[in-house]
Amino acid sequence: MTKSIQPFKLVVKDRLFYNRFEYAIGFRLDEVSCLRELDHAYIDTVIERRIAWREIAQQRVKTNKSSPYTILARRHREITDKTVSDLHELANLLLNTVSDFKLVVSVNEGHVYTNDISLIDLVSDLSGLTHKDYTRAVIGRPKDTIRLKNPRHQYRSYFKRIKLTSEQKEHLTDFLFNQKDHVRVSPALQQWIDQSFNRTQDYFFIDYNNSSWLTMLGLVRPGLIRKTMQIIPAK
Repeated sequence: MTKSIQPFKLVVKDRLFYNRFEYAIGFRLDEVSCLRELDHAYIDTVIERRIAWREIAQQRVKTNKSSPYTILARRHREITDKTVSDLHELANLLLNTVSDFKLVVSVNEGHVYTNDISLIDLVSDLSGLTHKDYTRAVIGRPKDTIRLKNPRHQYRSYFKRIKLTSEQKEHLTDFLFNQKDHVRVSPALQQWIDQSFNRTQDYFFIDYNNSSWLTMLGLVRPGLIRKTMQIIPAK
């Protein structure tokens, strides 16, 4: 029976989560990235490998304090029996649900997306999960649009995550600098330009007016753009 008591934060979007799901629960669970495959044997195999690797790292730290493994060894907690049990409990719940869902994991953080609030409640009730948050997608604008107050541009294009060579970054930087009167570079992208890192991030974006400008950017670095959205005035 649906409890519907979670404090869902409304997220105004142009589509549902993954174009399918209305609700999501985010949480922290140590080693949850072991659940990239929902299979109990796979989880145990990954755990065994991680334990073995960390034991090797700890031994190298003991024999060489300046070892590059030192920082890595300190970052990882011990994998306890409780952690393993919590992972299998979550996996078992998801393997046995009849509800449609999507699990997304990264390091020690996970998200479950679904249209079934009762599944959100069941995941929330698991004892091993902490730092839980609840979101609900609300469609508040047409697809492939973004609302801004007093917009000055018509389009926003987001980058892909790509590692550039130093030469490619220099060419891209020069191009953007020469176009500064016609485009708006996102703060994160501007910060990246001023740093020595060469990998772009998927939250970098550029605002502009003429769609043909995107063609010119494609000549400078093909395949850089992940998606383009139309900018519309906020109501």
